[in-house]
Amino acid sequence: MHFDKLWESKWFYRILALLLAIGLFAYVNAENLNNTRQNRTNNTAITATTTRTLKVPLQLNANTDKYFITGYPDKVSVTLSGSASLVTVTANTMNFRVIAELGGLGVGTHTVKLKEDGLNKDLTYSIKPETVKIKIQDRKSLQLPIQVKYNKDSLAPDYEAGTPSLSTVTAEATGGKGEIDRIYQVVANIVMARNTKADVSQQVLLQALDEKGNTVNVVLSPETVTVKLPVSLPSKKVPVTLKQTGTVNDSLVYALTTSTKNVTVYGANAVLNKIDSLEVPVDVSGITENTTKTLDLSGVDTKLNKVSPASLKVTISVAKSAASSSSSSSAERASSSSSSDND
Repeated sequence: MHFDKLWESKWFYRILALLLAIGLFAYVNAENLNNTRQNRTNNTAITATTTRTLKVPLQLNANTDKYFITGYPDKVSVTLSGSASLVTVTANTMNFRVIAELGGLGVGTHTVKLKEDGLNKDLTYSIKPETVKIKIQDRKSLQLPIQVKYNKDSLAPDYEAGTPSLSTVTAEATGGKGEIDRIYQVVANIVMARNTKADVSQQVLLQALDEKGNTVNVVLSPETVTVKLPVSLPSKKVPVTLKQTGTVNDSLVYALTTSTKNVTVYGANAVLNKIDSLEVPVDVSGITENTTKTLDLSGVDTKLNKVSPASLKVTISVAKSAASSSSSSSAERASSSSSSDND
């Protein structure tokens, strides 16, 4: 009964409503306090000052069709200071330029102050270097043949290099007129390992050189070429001649034959030029009947590097000599005559 009266009491509901209102008020105040703190934190982050250094390409405002310009760096350092958000956006977008204004300058050497273009006015900045020293020359282009260079001492003994082939045989040199006029040749230097015996294929950086071998400061197009250099051991095809050697039985005659008529010999050109045929010695010592021999050709001429094919089959045909046959016939006739006298 006591609880039933409590639920029916107006004061109970009034107190309950008051408690709910106090709780709701406390919750709303706590949320507002958190949002205020969060906004203060965000505002502090946005308005905080920071500094950052960027590498920025240097752009030239100049008539590059008429002039060739040297002496300036490809990139300069720009230090930005300002709000963290603005500095970050600028660093991410790189929506500004650093310029060297050369429009009113002619041929000669000039010191030029660098300028920025496109930076937000709320940022402070500094450029390093502040100035650049540049050289302006009349522009000139020249088409030149490419010379292939290599160290012949890198070739294996007796090996020789053939005529090189290039992906392009000429290069265009562009630069100041004075530099272009100094060019003596454009070269592609091949780097070879010691005792090179095989063809060489390389991607080679081109160089423009003056008459003394010094590098000339010009732009070459293309910058690189593919060079193929054939390397081989000189060779020559010559006929084979067979030479009988060894202890000979006077009662026998030897005939030497081979189905290999020609061989290829390899060696230095100075050696090959003195060879008209390859003489192969055939030892017939102790041979009394038809025989086939396989001879190794590697040691036939020690001045040669090798012979192809490396071996040779020789047929040795054996027959009785005419003198031996005549002596046998005379002996037979004498024996026959002796028999007749006895009869």
